Amino acid sequence: MRLLCATLFIVSAVSAQQFSVDQLKQQPLTNENIVTLAKAGFDESFILQLIRSSRTNFDTSIPGLVVLKQAGVSEDLIRLMAMPQASPPAAPAAATPAKPAPKKHGLFKHSSLGAPTLF
Repeated sequence: MRLLCATLFIVSAVSAQQFSVDQLKQQPLTNENIVTLAKAGFDESFILQLIRSSRTNFDTSIPGLVVLKQAGVSEDLIRLMAMPQASPPAAPAAATPAKPAPKKHGLFKHSSLGAPTLF
């Protein structure tokens, strides 16, 4: 009997957890979710990736954006929420090493000392 109760308890806990994961996948992210994550101290790059990979239902009206800013959400996150089609800022180009000076080509004349000189 105890084994049956324990098994039922475990199965119900696993199914409840699965339901909540599925439910999270179906529910879109909202402004309130982003504020909660930002205030909880989640890394901005994590939140950016979460926004890009999730369904969203953001309030991008002027009052909605002001509430986000007043709640401490970064402008980068707000920008992605308001304009998801905009491409992310381009990474600065890596410095390319200077090319070596080209070798001199031309006609050479041998001097009396035997060393060639450029003509």
